[in-house]
Amino acid sequence: MKKVAIGLVVTLLLVSCIGIGSVSAVTYYDKPMVVGFDELEGGDAGSSLSGAFKASTLPEVIWDPNWYYWDWYQDPYTPHSPETRISSLKYGGWIDFSALPQDVNFVGAWISGYNLTEVHFEGYNDGVLVGTSITLTPSATPTFLAANFGVPVDKVVVVSTQFNFFCMDDVEYVEQVMMVTEDIRPGVTPNNFVRNSKDPLPVAICGEPGFDAGTIAPETVILEGISPTSSWTLADVCSPGGGGPDGSPDLVLQYDSKAITSLDAIRHAAKGDSVPLSITGRLTDGTKLEGTDSVVISDTTTTTSVKKTTTPRISTKLQ
Repeated sequence: MKKVAIGLVVTLLLVSCIGIGSVSAVTYYDKPMVVGFDELEGGDAGSSLSGAFKASTLPEVIWDPNWYYWDWYQDPYTPHSPETRISSLKYGGWIDFSALPQDVNFVGAWISGYNLTEVHFEGYNDGVLVGTSITLTPSATPTFLAANFGVPVDKVVVVSTQFNFFCMDDVEYVEQVMMVTEDIRPGVTPNNFVRNSKDPLPVAICGEPGFDAGTIAPETVILEGISPTSSWTLADVCSPGGGGPDGSPDLVLQYDSKAITSLDAIRHAAKGDSVPLSITGRLTDGTKLEGTDSVVISDTTTTTSVKKTTTPRISTKLQ
């Protein structure tokens, strides 16, 4: 069983073996995920879902090759969110979450179809059955079938008593996301942003005891839809509690200011407004991360406080 945090917010205390009092609070939160299929158009019994999702936004979830998708009207196979839904070329199928870095809390999915069949979910962890849902008799009206397993799972099997007499839509589960400290213009305050600036905007993700910023995959760190420029730096420039260097290396990335200026929130902000800019990304093991800091719209980059560090830096080009 993989590590999993239960609850809306769970704090894992990671204690360093070096020195007394070196304690880090690495915080995760539960992020609801809904897998709709409406990005897929057309489809029929020959349209494999697993093949279609290879280039989708959720490639890490592995789908039974017997799932297929279609988006045209067919009563009583009513989609919950029009138009695309999935069905199976056998008596149900599986959804494999084992490629994710943590187990998930499977919530359920919307089911419709003929009342000639019955459908239920089975939840597995490391090959062991850990939970079974109630049984649902479908109708032309999509009905939510809740899993209610009570424990995390790495695989879900959808079981039907009749061949191909149901469809499924909007599959819901909960995964964990690590909350990181984002520091825009590290070592400088305030975070002034000039909309005609040609200089890249530096953004740091603070490392700390128990969290090695070097385990972040830099190319995955997206700032409001904007990818980082071609280089990144490991340097001790910030700390999770605010202030300057704390002895732990931080990941510092650069983002194109022209692209940031084109963001609606930045373009429409007035001078002096504080605009939050969030990052998303992944660790090298696939764990998702998120963080938020803000910039202040200004006519000048003049700062009121500068904190300098002479910590040696390691620069690496993105591949």
